[in-house]
Parts: sequence; structure tokens; C-alpha cells
Amino acid sequence: MNSIRKSDVEMRILEVCERELKETPYRILDVDARLGASSLIRLFIDKADNESGPTLDEVAELSRKLDPIIEAERFTEGAYHLEVSSPGLDRRLRVAPDFEKEIGREISLNLHESMPGIGANIKGELVKVDLGRINIAQGKKNRKEFEIPFQNIKRANRVWDFEVRKSK
Repeated sequence: MNSIRKSDVEMRILEVCERELKETPYRILDVDARLGASSLIRLFIDKADNESGPTLDEVAELSRKLDPIIEAERFTEGAYHLEVSSPGLDRRLRVAPDFEKEIGREISLNLHESMPGIGANIKGELVKVDLGRINIAQGKKNRKEFEIPFQNIKRANRVWDFEVRKSK
């Protein structure tokens, strides 16, 4: 599988949203579903072929479009709160093409299960995306590379460095 692991409910929400957005200029990047007494469904939406992302008005329109569809599917037992937003700088990486765009850049991962030698929260340079897995490198002098299966990734984001470098 070339997607990070999501819960069954999150996968169903992704499928429904992808189906609804198929004929639009938008795509769903990711979903977080926290189900319980006060459920929260958070959708991250982007424009499929555009670097600028959706406007605030477009996000509001998508929220109005997707809310009744999600409600009709009864993903939650009771009431829920729906948040629809554009990714901004905290852009999620979910499927292989999202990761491929970030090769050579630093990314941050939260894993479902801790891995020996690196733990469950990892930052490093994305060096390779392959069938069902990615490779992350850490360190400059004693560089180590780790292979991580997509199925162990809970959340992935690009890391931005805004440090101003002083010239000599």
C-alpha cells in the first residue's frame, strides 16, 4: 500500500470525500477522526493542480458540501464537529506522490509503533520513496538511514526551516 495507515473510519471518510471531490478542482489530503462523546472530523483539502491552495471561501463551500454527505454516512454515533481546512505550511503527506515531492527535504513522522534506534517520533531527510515504504536519513557526520513502511506512519509533514543565515 502506498498510503500511510489510517483507521477504518478514516479510510471510509477518505473514500467518500475522494468520490465527492472527483469532478472538482480539489483533492483531500488527509483526515483525522477522533470519535467519542464529542467527535471531531478534520479534513485537509487542497487544489489538485494548483500551488496556491483553496481560498477561505472555497474551504467554507467545501465544508457545506461535505458536511451533509458525512452526516448521511453515519461515521459517528452522535453529534460531531467537522473542520475543513487547507494544509498551509503544515502540509500533510499521506500518499506516495505527496512524499515523492519532498525527496531531499526534511520531514517529520509520528509512527504507530516505535522503531528500534529511532523511536516513534522522527525527523530526517527523506531520501527514497519505494513501494510501500520510505527511507529517512539522520545525521550529517554519522549519517544513518532508516526504512519505514507506510503502514507504520500515523502522520507525516514537511519541516520548514526559516532560520535567517548571517552572511560573513
